[in-house]
Amino acid sequence: MGHTSKMFFIAGAALSLTGTAFSAETPDTSTDTSRAYAAEVTADTAARTSLAAPKASNGLTITDGSGNFSMRIGGLLQFRYTADFRSGSTANTTPAPASGGGLTGQDKATIGFSMPRAQLYFAGMAGSPELTYYIQGDFLSNSVNPTFNPPNPAGTYLSSSNNGNFQLEDAFVKYAFDNNWDVRFGQFKLPILYEDLIGDGYQQAIDRSFTTDVYRQMRSQGIQVGYTADTFRVLGAFSDGWRSQNTDYNNPNESDYAVTFRIDGKFAGDWNQWNQFSSWQNSQFAAFLGGAINWQQGGRTGTPGDAQTNLNQGNYLLWTIDGSIKGNGWNLYGAFIGSNARTLNTAAGAGANLNSYGWQLQGGWFATNQIELYGRYDALYACRQIGGTGAQLSPRCWNFLTFGGNYYLFPESQTAKISADIVIGLNKDQNLQAINFQGNASTGQFIPGSTVAAPDTNAGVLGSPKAGEIALRCQFQLLF
Repeated sequence: MGHTSKMFFIAGAALSLTGTAFSAETPDTSTDTSRAYAAEVTADTAARTSLAAPKASNGLTITDGSGNFSMRIGGLLQFRYTADFRSGSTANTTPAPASGGGLTGQDKATIGFSMPRAQLYFAGMAGSPELTYYIQGDFLSNSVNPTFNPPNPAGTYLSSSNNGNFQLEDAFVKYAFDNNWDVRFGQFKLPILYEDLIGDGYQQAIDRSFTTDVYRQMRSQGIQVGYTADTFRVLGAFSDGWRSQNTDYNNPNESDYAVTFRIDGKFAGDWNQWNQFSSWQNSQFAAFLGGAINWQQGGRTGTPGDAQTNLNQGNYLLWTIDGSIKGNGWNLYGAFIGSNARTLNTAAGAGANLNSYGWQLQGGWFATNQIELYGRYDALYACRQIGGTGAQLSPRCWNFLTFGGNYYLFPESQTAKISADIVIGLNKDQNLQAINFQGNASTGQFIPGSTVAAPDTNAGVLGSPKAGEIALRCQFQLLF
């Protein structure tokens, strides 16, 4: 590492050590989806939410005189400094790092500030505590590349940076029945991956793992039915499919239909402990085990080009098994994920299929009631050959380590915290995007690496043709 790179690294590390201690206490808050339920919603109703809602204290709440109508307004701000260091060839004068095109000497150190999230949400009840609503959007300013979905007809990407423009994320209505059943409809996260269901402001690390970023469900439009008992919870959804947010019913990014099921078992503790990874000091022991499956079919209805647009227009299977245990100031979480992407045969070329897998192990420990240390290992593996095309993946294994810590300005509250961590890519990772693939509408061929997952500035790693990429991240979070 050159002298200039070292100076940037030191500057980033120094930033992570700044902060001022405060002594106050704020109640727990819930995930981004469970924040939908106003503080006035009764405890019995809150216990039947799809993500069990703890004490909903964040935000400003407005109610009418009868108490039957309410609106809570809140949000999330994250301000981040990242210093990324890569290795590569200095001979390439016009590199394309995301596609493995090489790095210039200037590209080897990339540093700067960002605002990965600036969210606002509106939540409350309408007419009675049983009927609730939730709307959330984000003034997106990060530079996450389009992840796995192709351009929509307007030529823009569903998941790309939009330069600070407001983009709708969640918009749904939910009704909770008296017999532990509930139903929601609108746009929301499908109940698949546990780490994605945990809200943006309630992650333990600065951001989600690469494994989750590759497979995460994001949002869809559909209907979900849930049943919550004392020891288990079952969720089922019928929707437009994986990553189909903000689309009309004839959009080629949608599957013909998708079905999703998730079941969670609680062996000890309280459902509220499910809503975040961290476990405060003096917390009771909790244990959870869950699993989910999503299957969708596409390309058999709609416009003729649907079958050649993306994997949503073939058949896609995504499944996971995950578990979490928590105790007095410590937590441990693990997950295993599998997928099969199968595109349709077309007149222009043969279809393709690919099996891939991911796993993650993460744990944290509170040294004091305000200082938390954590570590994470996550990995991805893809079968060598993409069936139906003869294409070979190289590399096909990716491994990442993350170590860091959080300083909570208010004990036992995610409201305000200062975080710092380091992400290490153990393999060359510029071809990480090959895990999921999409079709080329002009040729009908399905190409590995045609969907970009690196660079992913939220996950920290930009993509390097050599192993050993390092990203240092420092962040201040305000959840209000």
